[in-house]
Amino acid sequence: MNPAVENTRPSGIMYTPRTPQMRERQRFNLSTRPDDEEIDISGLENLVGQTWNIYAVSALFGLQQDDIHFKLYSKRLREEIANTLSHEDVSYDARFSIMEDMVPKPNHENYPAIKIEVLAKINDTEKEKSLYQGILLSWRITQDEPNIENLIRLPLLLCRGTSTCIDAVHATIIRMFDCLIIALPAKEHDLSWLIPIIIMTNKEEPSVSGEVQMVYTVPELPVTDTVTVKFQTADLRKILSAIMTNQNDEINIFLNREHIEIFFEILHKQMLMVGGLKLGLCTLHRINLPGITIMENKMKIVNVEIMNNVLSYLNEKAFDIFHTVHIDI
Repeated sequence: MNPAVENTRPSGIMYTPRTPQMRERQRFNLSTRPDDEEIDISGLENLVGQTWNIYAVSALFGLQQDDIHFKLYSKRLREEIANTLSHEDVSYDARFSIMEDMVPKPNHENYPAIKIEVLAKINDTEKEKSLYQGILLSWRITQDEPNIENLIRLPLLLCRGTSTCIDAVHATIIRMFDCLIIALPAKEHDLSWLIPIIIMTNKEEPSVSGEVQMVYTVPELPVTDTVTVKFQTADLRKILSAIMTNQNDEINIFLNREHIEIFFEILHKQMLMVGGLKLGLCTLHRINLPGITIMENKMKIVNVEIMNNVLSYLNEKAFDIFHTVHIDI
């Protein structure tokens, strides 16, 4: 095996992953303009309008971001996929590449995103079929700790493809870069934050309008037996704006945990008064808005600004799960 592809963790570093949701979220910044400078998020245009599976990724060890190493990684991945998904008369191709435009600017020092593709081609034909498309990225996280040699942090992995190929690609990445990859589902706690984050994006010119559907599962019933509650986004935005207004009659750019608690307390009272629904034991499982669906570790978003905020939320969650390190030198 080529030594450029075989990686080990640097000596003297003890890696300590955190358990999911170990730290409860207290606030979220709705502003896309820190320090009065506008962030360029045009690179997200390649992500909108598609359904993505969401994964959290621990630190990648020994990943070199240059053409020579990317060719070696591509060769290794192609060989592993061919061994795992072997079919007669089918050849496979794999590609690693840098996505330079997938870094929010300015004021962020995130590594450029890395795109991973796996293609299949029936021999004697020119037609290629995409089996896997994945993007490793870090989004709007400022890294406070000093850079550690041989280590890169790209906490989020968005991917699409067949389930067998997804499993094979992730298993290969885990071996190549000595990392962990786990599904990053949006639990009820996350959905409770994401609804306000989505509907309050761009308060001056709202990024979404229409009907919000909150889908609840019922204890001891199949996941297909659900209760769906519907609200208009304009009504929810008015409620949130009133909750978030400070003493100077200005709407805060931060959503706080208290805002979320008050918001859902009001909604639950509305559900009880208008629909006679008391959902105390039910679980918020899925949210649907015009052009937006988020459930478990799958999402589809058609708006760049909303994608920006959702990625920021998910990136913080993935970072909190995996990227706390203890250095013992």
